[in-house]
Amino acid sequence: MKLTRLFGLMCAGVLATSALSMVASAADVGLDNPTSTTVVMDAEVAAASGSWHEVSKQTFWLLDALERGQGVTTDGNSWIFSSPYGLLRTALDGKTVKARNELAIPSAISAQGGDHIGDISYYNGKIYAPIEDGDHYEHPYIALYDANTLQYTGTSYALPLNLHIGGVPWVAVDAARGQVYTAQWSNASVLNVFSLDDMHLIRTVPLTQSIDRIQGAEMYNGVLYASSDNATQTVYQIDTDTGSVSVVFDRNLPSGTEAQGIAVLPTANGAQLHILDVGSNRISLNFRHYAF
Repeated sequence: MKLTRLFGLMCAGVLATSALSMVASAADVGLDNPTSTTVVMDAEVAAASGSWHEVSKQTFWLLDALERGQGVTTDGNSWIFSSPYGLLRTALDGKTVKARNELAIPSAISAQGGDHIGDISYYNGKIYAPIEDGDHYEHPYIALYDANTLQYTGTSYALPLNLHIGGVPWVAVDAARGQVYTAQWSNASVLNVFSLDDMHLIRTVPLTQSIDRIQGAEMYNGVLYASSDNATQTVYQIDTDTGSVSVVFDRNLPSGTEAQGIAVLPTANGAQLHILDVGSNRISLNFRHYAF
């Protein structure tokens, strides 16, 4: 969340001076192609041992990286990515653009300093997008967008400031329970639980251990999976009823990499979790796909 503000500003400068965009690298996963050969060397060994492992990745550069640099979710047929300022919907190849909203932050929220969209979540034709403001983090919001057009629906919810110290870097919708989850970015000790109907606060759930630098989270099989930007880029599992926290796996990405948002979708190459990270060069983005 913090480092990619600089990344966003750098790429915004590129946007202002060039209309060219480098395409995704040859390391494309081909999510619709189960025979894709862009796999991690030890994937078969990891699969045999019953552990989470990276099966493939895509790498994007410059403007393509910027448009996908914060968060990701899916409606089952498309990927929807967030950037600091906008939203992008692509086919499941991650490249074919279906819709784009480059300046998605509503003017009323922007007028309060809102300048950063975090990791997003999908529910019932809508994108739930967390928006925070500058370096002060005094106006955390959740704004709703049409998932097809990516246009603002006119509905947004101000979040309790005391529960979002340091901004609102992510949001996760739990359709089965009719709930929405957030947590503060730095050393989160509680999970915030809101009503999906009207976003009123239902309760806070104490976590059995604090989690630092949560960059994204999503529900999967009744459990909340959280992507963190700690030293080992740990993926955590959170029981949203009890607050029990456990380590799922450490991604152990290259030094200088910044972990970002997470999405859930079973794909043809066996992956279920799909997680973004900004490269240490700050101008590339990896979209990594993990299977169990």
